[in-house]
Amino acid sequence: AVLVRDYTVSGNGYYDFTALMTCQVTEIDLAIAIGADNVPIQYHTSRTRDLSFTSTCTCDTDPGTDATDAPTMADAGDADTDSPSPAPTDGTVDDVTDAPTADDTDDTVDICGTAELITGQILYVLRDATNKQVTISLQGSSDQWFGYGFGPTADGSGMTGAFGVVLTSGSSTDSADMAVAQYLLNSASGPGTSLSYGTTTAQVAGSTVTGSLTMAYDAAAEFDFTDFLTCQVDSIDLLAAQGSGPNMAVHTTTNGGQTLTRPATCTCSDTGNDATDFPSPAPTD
Repeated sequence: AVLVRDYTVSGNGYYDFTALMTCQVTEIDLAIAIGADNVPIQYHTSRTRDLSFTSTCTCDTDPGTDATDAPTMADAGDADTDSPSPAPTDGTVDDVTDAPTADDTDDTVDICGTAELITGQILYVLRDATNKQVTISLQGSSDQWFGYGFGPTADGSGMTGAFGVVLTSGSSTDSADMAVAQYLLNSASGPGTSLSYGTTTAQVAGSTVTGSLTMAYDAAAEFDFTDFLTCQVDSIDLLAAQGSGPNMAVHTTTNGGQTLTRPATCTCSDTGNDATDFPSPAPTD
């Protein structure tokens, strides 16, 4: 696949290729990210940063000798840059840097937990250490509602009292309007007390739905993610539940008494808090 666009595109966040394409620089920074599958708008499962891309183009004004007049370049008559079009010489370069998952290249954003307690229903917990924010991202089948619960009662003793994040629809048959819902779970009078923290997004693409909740570590009174994301504890209690249709009702599948463990790649050396830079309290002298 090839992405063709102008060197510069108006709007916040678009990369300006002018300097590279007009030979003012020969190298630009590059990052690569890969997702779990081909579903758009999801968090990457692996990434490589601090790479560089070096241009092999030249900007000689003589179209007869310019390296961009190679037979593979269809239009060598551009007297300004001798570049036939804004298309890159390697069709994969722009694709990778413009992939939906590549937006998340900020060093402060880390994947601090993944789980799949119910087959096909995936949880990601991401940390923005600079802004002290957590993003809880869910991805799975849009055919039925599903969600994850955090907190002491997720240890297998039940659901009541856990902080739940759920993808659900207002319709029992139509998944098109699935959205992120939050609850203080109560198994006796389910689903529980409705909550509203942070910002949420959701998108249905075919049979897959992706949704996320972003908020401060300690925004939810029902469960504070601070200790987990600042390395004071290595794991937290976790449960998952799923229903038979897109609208949340009594679950048909549940998996409680599980834990979410922070991976070794989610460290606290760059959080800026000396006390959290160590697994245990550090000496102060």
